[in-house]
Amino acid sequence: ALGAGASAMYARMAGVRSLLTVLSPAPLIVVLLLLAFSPVRELLFPGDASGAIRGPARSSTPIVLVVLDELPRSTLTDPAGRIDPELFPTFARLARTSTWYRNATTVDDLSGEAVPSQLTGELPREGSLPTADRHPRNLFTLFKRSHGLTVIEPITELCPPSLCPRSRRGALDRLDGLRADLKVVVQHLLAPEDLRDGLPAIDRVWEGFDDGPRVATLRGGRNLKGEVMARLAASDAPAEFRQAIGALDRPGSRPPLVFLHSTLPHATWRFLPDGREYPLHGRDIPGLGPKGWTGPQWLVDQGFQRHVLQVQYTDRLLGELLDRLRSTGVFDDAVIVVTADHGASFRAGRPRRPISEDTASDIALVPFFVKLPGQRQGTVDDRAVRSIDVLPTIAGAAGVRLPWRPDGMPAGERRVDPTARIDVSHAGAPVLSAPLGSILRKLRAREVVEARLLRRGVYAFGPRPELIGRRVAGSRAAIDARATVDALNGYGAIDTRARSIPAYVSGEVDGLKADAVLAVAVNGRVEATTRVYGEGGRLGFTAVVPPSSLRDGRNAVAVLEVLRDGAMRTIRLRSA
Repeated sequence: ALGAGASAMYARMAGVRSLLTVLSPAPLIVVLLLLAFSPVRELLFPGDASGAIRGPARSSTPIVLVVLDELPRSTLTDPAGRIDPELFPTFARLARTSTWYRNATTVDDLSGEAVPSQLTGELPREGSLPTADRHPRNLFTLFKRSHGLTVIEPITELCPPSLCPRSRRGALDRLDGLRADLKVVVQHLLAPEDLRDGLPAIDRVWEGFDDGPRVATLRGGRNLKGEVMARLAASDAPAEFRQAIGALDRPGSRPPLVFLHSTLPHATWRFLPDGREYPLHGRDIPGLGPKGWTGPQWLVDQGFQRHVLQVQYTDRLLGELLDRLRSTGVFDDAVIVVTADHGASFRAGRPRRPISEDTASDIALVPFFVKLPGQRQGTVDDRAVRSIDVLPTIAGAAGVRLPWRPDGMPAGERRVDPTARIDVSHAGAPVLSAPLGSILRKLRAREVVEARLLRRGVYAFGPRPELIGRRVAGSRAAIDARATVDALNGYGAIDTRARSIPAYVSGEVDGLKADAVLAVAVNGRVEATTRVYGEGGRLGFTAVVPPSSLRDGRNAVAVLEVLRDGAMRTIRLRSA
């Protein structure tokens, strides 16, 4: 956020722009300027907005709000608009006991703006920061007197420190981070365009632009954005979910308010449906470049497969939360909202994010389930609900009148409007306005594509699914081809009960062409089919095999070339 504040100051102050253009030691001067102005000052010396509104003194309604990260509606639904109970049993169960607002859309395609809008009921403003100082009227300050707060907020900081104590860096540490971030910002501003590609990105994280490839750590209670945030979320998101679950085991004198912004199922994808992880060996998301999907559609589809596996794990964790709500007797009386901040797109040649007309159905449409107190029967509602309706809906269900006029409204007060338009911003700046009808037509087309991809199951994925299960004993050798398998020796001593298992088989090949079809066999049976992809001047392959195909101890892995007639030829392997 420090870097974001610096960028905002540069954009708004002509004097600062001129100074940076002329002086190479500008970062030192800019630090002094920024210390005197918002928004950077509030990040270095944060205040406390807990007294901004009074809110009700008492309430009998437990509140649970779960915001998932980067979950498109289309992932959950089939071409008929229904949730597949085989793939996502918890979401299907939730739909049977709640109101599912099937046409809900986000108001912004970035978490730092989308989540504050959900927590405040207000549209995002360009240049605003996701802090309590900038958003003092929110879910937490509204219910601070009436509820016992459990707030898990890995990206934003809307819960004031007096209500949600968190570890914060001192001002000197923050200044040091600001100095480093400003150095990168100034290089972006002054370097010729052809030299900027080699600089650290400044549009993926809040701060720590030049932290390098290592996994980023929390700073001042905020997670980092983009791929850095995703790596962090891969190891911490389950613990955050279970922290929310554990909070329900500690009854207090006031009803609970549990807020969880889970960084699942956000990329990078590394979880299997049962919660075990698979190592990536540096092949995090083949076919995805800094500005979007660069590989062929089949490679993008492999990313979608791994996304679905991670959503299935998210479904499992959500099931644990709902089970705990029932076992503790909280479920019936509670208002429970499960939604997502935004979606993601899986279209070759298009950005995974941000949003555009081509990807609006993937990114704008999000799940939105509301279980009202006493509700036992589920219903599907096609009103044009927006993410700014989350807080007004919760307040209405709890019988509380908001002491300010939000941009949103209770979801049940929206009307079904076939002429409705969808307006979405990027970092608070308007970027898309389109008819809801056209977006829904694209959604249905995407649902058909995804249903075709998954028709044989999540693991029977790839160009030759009919080969799954075939024995490979006796296959002829491929004369010219060679392959390396990442961490091949690791298949010699597998513990299937370990937290991490090598279900992601990856490596490189020589002697074949890009798009050549491969089969991956484990212990003598084909468990996945895939293709060869070209990236960075090399030919690689990846495939996810079912964890059930791996056994304790030694496992035999084979990679085979698949010919047009379905015949297979074994490729000689070596460990990478």
